Amino acid sequence: MNRTTSPSKKNKMRLPLYAAGGAVVGFLGASGINKIPSNLNWTLSIYYDYDLLFALLAASVVVMMLWNTLSLVRTPSVPPTEDEVYGDSDSLISPAERSLGKAMILSGLSVIVAFTWIALALSLNASNRNMPNFPELFNLMNLFAACISIIIVVILQTLTVKRYNLYFPDRALDLNSRNMKKDHFEKLDEGEKWIVYRAAYRSFLMMNILLGIGMVSMVLYSALFSFAPFPIVMLSVIWIANIGIYYRETYRASNQ
Repeated sequence: MNRTTSPSKKNKMRLPLYAAGGAVVGFLGASGINKIPSNLNWTLSIYYDYDLLFALLAASVVVMMLWNTLSLVRTPSVPPTEDEVYGDSDSLISPAERSLGKAMILSGLSVIVAFTWIALALSLNASNRNMPNFPELFNLMNLFAACISIIIVVILQTLTVKRYNLYFPDRALDLNSRNMKKDHFEKLDEGEKWIVYRAAYRSFLMMNILLGIGMVSMVLYSALFSFAPFPIVMLSVIWIANIGIYYRETYRASNQ
């Protein structure tokens, strides 16, 4: 009699394979791979240290801001009527609402990239400002450009949220609220909440995978370059917090 192996048993059977793979990677990183030459340039630079990195961040912000603006232009200021939304098509979403959805996604991503830009610029300025031949003009211009980008992306996000509230007044977003996302979630219907639950669980699973990859990457970095304990500790704290919050919410839901 054949019995189908349950998913939990399959996952348990895969654990030794994962452990063996981690052991192989660790062994190669510790003993089988030589140190990278110290004169190899990893600063992503052309003229100044990390100028290529900041150029990539700036280009990403500009592209997303332009795309966000284009999506807003394609979204009429007046919401479509029910006939315009449905029409003869089976789709429940109008082209205007699709453009608005893209604008919402792009506005959120551009804010993250802009804040990453200014955080890296401030960190570089703070760590190297006492060094000789420090390119002070480049760093000041970089900080100024990062600040301008944050102002622009925040304005674009405000305009995008206002357009969203115009289209969906029953689930309006309040940027001044401390619990904006929670308040918005409570306004969703059961079907939309189920979609959010599913997306959040998929995000939780992917985050665990990415944190594991990050830990292995930091171990390899320490083996190839130099010992870097702080990123490993931070990834561990984030990983523990991610798992802990998941189990805490599961426990709360099971006792309601």
